[in-house]
Amino acid sequence: MLPSLTRRRAGLRHAIAPATSTAPPGATSETPRILLAAAVTLTVALWGAAFVGIRAALPALGYANLASGRLLLAAATFGLLARRIGVRRPTRAQLPLLAGLGATGYAGYQLLLSAGEQTVEAGTSALLFAAAPVLAAVLARPILHERLSARGGAGLAVAVAGVAVVAGTQGADTGRLGGGAPLVLAAVTLYALWVVLQKRALATMTAVDVTAWATWFGAGLALPFASGLPHAVTTAPADALANLLLLGIIVTTVPFLLWTWTLARLNATAAAPLLLLVSPAALTVAWLWLGEAPAPAALAGGALTLAGVATVQRGARTPEPARAPLPLVGERGKRRPAFSATN
Repeated sequence: MLPSLTRRRAGLRHAIAPATSTAPPGATSETPRILLAAAVTLTVALWGAAFVGIRAALPALGYANLASGRLLLAAATFGLLARRIGVRRPTRAQLPLLAGLGATGYAGYQLLLSAGEQTVEAGTSALLFAAAPVLAAVLARPILHERLSARGGAGLAVAVAGVAVVAGTQGADTGRLGGGAPLVLAAVTLYALWVVLQKRALATMTAVDVTAWATWFGAGLALPFASGLPHAVTTAPADALANLLLLGIIVTTVPFLLWTWTLARLNATAAAPLLLLVSPAALTVAWLWLGEAPAPAALAGGALTLAGVATVQRGARTPEPARAPLPLVGERGKRRPAFSATN
């Protein structure tokens, strides 16, 4: 019985370890293009759906309850799956970086963005969010020693222009930013910092370790904002609760894990522009889910964004030869003991 179980675990580790194939430009491991494309597609689709879910649940739950509630649900989900997916205990030296990830990309970003979107229109928010990849590229140079090539910079500019076109069709008006604009800009800054810090963390931790522990830290930091959550849950309509469950259990777990896995295989300057695809993905989800047909200009802006992101990927600098990233999960005997309730 035990040898059979050991063989199954070994097969699982082999299946999720980095494959050996030709890597795309800017990749840090030999991962097939189709796997990277599939991971990015699912990530941007789910994050695009998140904007629709947030817009639907925000009026009934409020920004603090929505942001803290989805993080608590995501933390509980990773807690239930921790042993099965092989989450490992971090070292003491890794804890500050994980806490920083929880504070930036999880608690800080979620709370600030939800609060800002109470007064900032969706189109304007999308336009402001386009600054995140630019900031990430700027931060990657001093922190990660990565530089965006001239071709990559041109592609990033084209992609941001495409987002601006899409945002304009959604009612973006930079002349009426509203009081929530500084909150959205602060959220964007934290998000860019989160992307760069993730890359640092992935040098010594697996994607599962980084995602799970950052989620737990983020949920803990957001807990003080959840004081009204019990009352909101008992009074909110069923559709708002369904959106909260979807956001917490699926959208705050699966795409975050896939994004971390993708970032482990690309330079930060090549991966960050992929976030611009979330805007056209949100348009597509709203079209299919809510029947909100996008304007022709929005479709053109989405195509421009896709072209810009593709140019960034083609112009990404090939990094210096380095070791392959860690597999999705750790291997027993090579890292710290697996997480359990008794650890």
